Amino acid sequence: MRSNEQHAAPAERVDTARSLGSNPLELTQWLGDWYFAWSWRRKMRRLLMLDRAGQIRLGSAHARVSAGAQMPLAMIAARQAEWRRQGDAAG
Repeated sequence: MRSNEQHAAPAERVDTARSLGSNPLELTQWLGDWYFAWSWRRKMRRLLMLDRAGQIRLGSAHARVSAGAQMPLAMIAARQAEWRRQGDAAG
């Protein structure tokens, strides 16, 4: 397997991005949801690292933070998109 094949994005993600390309607002929201997912999961992983190092104590939140740190980006992005849609409908 060549390195460009190994690191290629899954076809469904590329198709989603292409289909959103015709509407700049939807593309911006899609990219925003993915950025939120990446940064949120990164924060969860950092919290776990700090907990292991003894710099913070997560206590009862440890299980939730651990679950969030292992959650797939697609799932986090989908949740963020749903929360955003609910907020748009309410406002």
